[in-house]
Amino acid sequence: MAALESKGFTAPSSIQNIAIPRLMADSGHLIVKARTGTGKTAAFGIPLVEKITSSAKEPRALILTPTRELALQVSREIRSLAGAALPRIAAVYGGASIRTQIQELRRGTEIVCGTPGRVMDLMERKLLDLSCIEWFILDEADEMLDMGFLEDVEHIMKAVNPERRVALFSATMPQAILNIVRNHIGEVDFIEDQTGEDEKPPVDQSYIILREEDKFEALKRIAGCAGEFYSLVFRATKVGADSLAKRLSETGYDAEAIHGDLSQEERERALGRFRAGKEHSLSRSVMLVATDVAARGIDIPALTHVINWDLPNDRESYVHRIGRTGRAGLKGIAVSFVLPQERGKMSHLSRSMERSIGSGISRMKLPAVTEVMEALRKRILASLVTDNGETKVSPDSEIALLARDLISALGAEEAAERLIAKAYGGLLESGRYRDITEFEEMPKPRLAHQKVRGREETGRGTARVYVGLGRRHGASPRDVASLLAKAGGVPGRLVDAIEMQNYCSFATMPQDAAKRAYGFSQRSGTLIKPASGRKHG
Repeated sequence: MAALESKGFTAPSSIQNIAIPRLMADSGHLIVKARTGTGKTAAFGIPLVEKITSSAKEPRALILTPTRELALQVSREIRSLAGAALPRIAAVYGGASIRTQIQELRRGTEIVCGTPGRVMDLMERKLLDLSCIEWFILDEADEMLDMGFLEDVEHIMKAVNPERRVALFSATMPQAILNIVRNHIGEVDFIEDQTGEDEKPPVDQSYIILREEDKFEALKRIAGCAGEFYSLVFRATKVGADSLAKRLSETGYDAEAIHGDLSQEERERALGRFRAGKEHSLSRSVMLVATDVAARGIDIPALTHVINWDLPNDRESYVHRIGRTGRAGLKGIAVSFVLPQERGKMSHLSRSMERSIGSGISRMKLPAVTEVMEALRKRILASLVTDNGETKVSPDSEIALLARDLISALGAEEAAERLIAKAYGGLLESGRYRDITEFEEMPKPRLAHQKVRGREETGRGTARVYVGLGRRHGASPRDVASLLAKAGGVPGRLVDAIEMQNYCSFATMPQDAAKRAYGFSQRSGTLIKPASGRKHG
């Protein structure tokens, strides 16, 4: 109780109120669905701390997480909940020294929190014995299974004490994932935090219909018009995250990128620079460009904006993204970039949000360049005038002496103009903004050559294709989708039903695009061929 009070806990959250009593009971598997920010970690961390009060030779609880960041965050949270020497918790994950983690395991630990790859590595080295595990927790379970970790999780499950209890915690829970979970775990209780579905998130949601080549310009205008811009920008691919962050940095913005290809040290450095940029976000736009997977488990307080550069695949992912802002009583802003061919997808997403929270996603008109310039002037003025005395200058300092010399030489007005030009000239140059083509709300009329009943490329005529890339090659579902989109010359959203295996994968895509992908395969050497002679449509 003392540890909880020191962390500021006064009453359990809704999901904690539901989950903790069930986990404190003596038996039963549990699936818990709750949105981000509802206290899921404490919901399973508190029972673990309460149940495991003595030292053990082998671990008694195993927590699997999809990412290194989440493994670290969960282990820190549970350690703070314990408030005592026991239980001991060790975080094991890739991208960091395995030797240090081995030493920690050898010293003894009651709880192991880690990623599937590192857990399997330690198991194969005979350094992690799971035969005494009493609690098996999967955090962000849907993301872990969706990322292609199912076989790894199954392998780990077989090594775990068969009498263990299983609990899955996740912000989203698609039916397909639930079916997999039930098939491999057996009878479970399912609980859901309904308050998260009924409450309207404190986030202003809007979208803009524009071309792909206009997205960067739109982002610049939105950032320029904001009173403060401390933002998370979502990209669908690792390459996209890197290229956008680089372009933003080259244009003068404070930008960092995080994705699965970065080492743990590189991620921590990028996150450290982004968090440090918060203090400058009133005068400068600060952005973190991330993929969905990399953003999982990262705690970034006081985000002002979430930008969906690439639309998420479903409503639950959308809710998870925008839930990153509008926290701790602050109002957030979420803006989605919608391509003309994605208008139907956005319409469906907006209707879904309206049904669940009573508020859809409204269309936003891009601010004019004159509006951006006026907003920037106000923002810079506010940052200089209202600094709470942090940059107060002593009358006898070198800065004060130089200021007086400058005013004497140029006059007060010209001195101020030159200093502002030096510090903010790039931001206040209207020529850095160009025209943008915005599109109408209604979808384009059907072209004459397109068939009415759905045999056009974006319709129902699809083919199942085989790709010679699998998990053992380091490929993810997003990598397969990106490859087939490029090979077939279609948007990535038209590549779906991706099935990852160890050394190959399968996907569904428009029939005409599949034919182009086969031709691409012959030219590039990447194996893409029909999965079967059967058409899906």
